[in-house]
Amino acid sequence: MTYNCTAIFAKGDQSIIDAARRKWKGCLARTVDKPFSGVAFADPGADRCYPLVFNAAQQEEHEKIAQSMKDDLLSWSESFPSTIFVYIEADCFGGVCEFEGFVVHNGINLCTHDDKDALKKLVAYLDVPLDDSQKFEPFTRGFFHICREEKKY
Repeated sequence: MTYNCTAIFAKGDQSIIDAARRKWKGCLARTVDKPFSGVAFADPGADRCYPLVFNAAQQEEHEKIAQSMKDDLLSWSESFPSTIFVYIEADCFGGVCEFEGFVVHNGINLCTHDDKDALKKLVAYLDVPLDDSQKFEPFTRGFFHICREEKKY
């Protein structure tokens, strides 16, 4: 079984969700209460564990949004100068997951990680300690599903 997700996390409020939805139309966005209090938004094709009707044009649009989230986050973060944003790509297959990402603050790239401890290092910026299981709740199947209920595909 596979799981792929491109997501951005921050200790922020609804204003960040609203801005993300304006910037990346179609992104999946929600508040987070655990393992930290804040917001999360992901590309529209993230968390593909529920049946969705996809076509080539729709898939291409999802990939464009995911790429824009990665490319534009640094400059977009300047709109929220007191907020740290954590960008993470999760790629899992057969129970083995690889993570990579970066952390930005007010237009400055604070760090980039793509090693075996990348997830642990990245979520530390959200004050989330990970144990040996390396489980980060937003990267569980269905986390972004609640965002889909208001979308019409």
